[in-house]
Amino acid sequence: MRLGPESAAVLAVLEAKCFPDPWDLAAFAAAFARPAFAAYGIPAGTGLAAYATFHFLGDEFEVLNIATDPGLRGQGLAGKLFAHVLQHAAEMGMNRGYLEVRAGNVPARRLYARHGFIAVGLRKRYYTDTGEDALVMVREGAAGAAHPS
Repeated sequence: MRLGPESAAVLAVLEAKCFPDPWDLAAFAAAFARPAFAAYGIPAGTGLAAYATFHFLGDEFEVLNIATDPGLRGQGLAGKLFAHVLQHAAEMGMNRGYLEVRAGNVPARRLYARHGFIAVGLRKRYYTDTGEDALVMVREGAAGAAHPS
């Protein structure tokens, strides 16, 4: 489901569980003020089981973050949510997507590859918390859209 500004707090809670340098409530509130920003989530109780955030820019999209509650990982939630959003992007005419992912984040790299993303570059020491490199990945067209896992 698409999330709105009222979801900033639950996004911040899940973000803090999943990332070493998380966005806070103010960062999510500011993001929702930008027309290009979009967030999608899978509800769980009073929070979220998983979420995905994007920038939609003309015929391109940028994947900002995808996260699953640590206690719910391994159930395919991120893959299902990602497939849903990629289908939505394709329906809106967005034929090119890109993202950065930690070079050592093998599960995320596998998820992106299953959905048609390929590594095209490297950003050295991109992540300030650890100095880890980021792989730049790109997806052209609707490649991989039918693979919800």
